[in-house]
Amino acid sequence: MRRFLIILFLFSYSFYFVFAQSKMPGQEELNSFFESKTLVVKEDGFASFYNAYIKEAVEKEWNITPFKIVKVDEFNEKMTDSTYSFLVLTNTHFGKDKADADYNFINLLLGKKGVKNITEMPEMGSLPLSYSDNEDDDYSYKLSVMIKFIQKRTELMKGRPDYLSMRYLKYYNKNTPEIKLKTLLVLEKNLASEIGTIDKIKKNYDYDIKIVTEDELEDAIAEKKDYLFLHCVMPEEKGKQGWTFKLVFGIADGRLYYYNKHTISSKKPAGLLKSDLKKMSSKNKIF
Repeated sequence: MRRFLIILFLFSYSFYFVFAQSKMPGQEELNSFFESKTLVVKEDGFASFYNAYIKEAVEKEWNITPFKIVKVDEFNEKMTDSTYSFLVLTNTHFGKDKADADYNFINLLLGKKGVKNITEMPEMGSLPLSYSDNEDDDYSYKLSVMIKFIQKRTELMKGRPDYLSMRYLKYYNKNTPEIKLKTLLVLEKNLASEIGTIDKIKKNYDYDIKIVTEDELEDAIAEKKDYLFLHCVMPEEKGKQGWTFKLVFGIADGRLYYYNKHTISSKKPAGLLKSDLKKMSSKNKIF
């Protein structure tokens, strides 16, 4: 609930941040972003893994604008000022999601004069982190890689005439054929039962892949090893409905190599599916 306060303190109605309908910036707004100061908005509450890890991530990785760690109140005050940009955690709802689930996203937004709600702010990038009722320690240690990706994405958009083609994360599936050239780290809990062991995986993906513990994955990220890892957004509660988001990031380079999502069902349970492995094995563009 505390993540939703960033919205409810600002607005008296329910907030829906619809990722598919986010407002892409114009080139003038992109130019304004690079002249802005980025305010990194902390989550309300004292016991937050997110606050500690986002601070560490921006201090290590963020170098395209000056930045400052702030509380929600400062976001409220400055969201209409285009001299500021914001890295902010949002509670995101999708109108097309029949399960009516809510998700945590991290968003890079630019302040804009006259905006009345967060959905009107130009967005340079956003990434799904978790279901809103999951613990934030499930993704917090991955934030350094995600921040690196968002930063590189924004740099690539500047001055590029076809940057609107980058609107959806499936744009990065052009990198998918490169996955099999590197070691892919996955957590067992993020695998559907049909591929829940190495033996089952190898029947569908004959490349270098390792099932690791969360501690091993966190260590690999901290050491910036040249591996890839799977980030999977799925409910902790068994039987809960919604979407599973599946993203493969490069630890060392901060690139996104694969993006897909599916609706959780009896035929398609939460987690990485056999069909995802087949797409990763493909030599051709998959989307």
